[in-house]
Amino acid sequence: MAKTKSAPNYEALKSELDALMQELQREDLDVDTALKHYERGLELVQALETYLKTAENKVRELKAVFKTPEA
Repeated sequence: MAKTKSAPNYEALKSELDALMQELQREDLDVDTALKHYERGLELVQALETYLKTAENKVRELKAVFKTPEA
C-alpha cells in the first residue's frame, strides 16, 4: 500500500529554510552549493508566503461564517 505524500506544514518549511540559512553562513561552502541553497531558499520563502496567505484567507472565511468582527 503506497503512502500519499502530504504537503509540508509551516513548521517543516520553516525548519528547512532555517537549516539552509545556517548552511549559507558557512565559510567553506562552495559557490555551486550556495547557489542551489539560495534557489531552494527562495522556493521555501514563496511556499511560506503562500501558506500564510492561505491561513489568513481561511481565518477570514471562518470569521464570516461565525460573524465575528475583525480586530
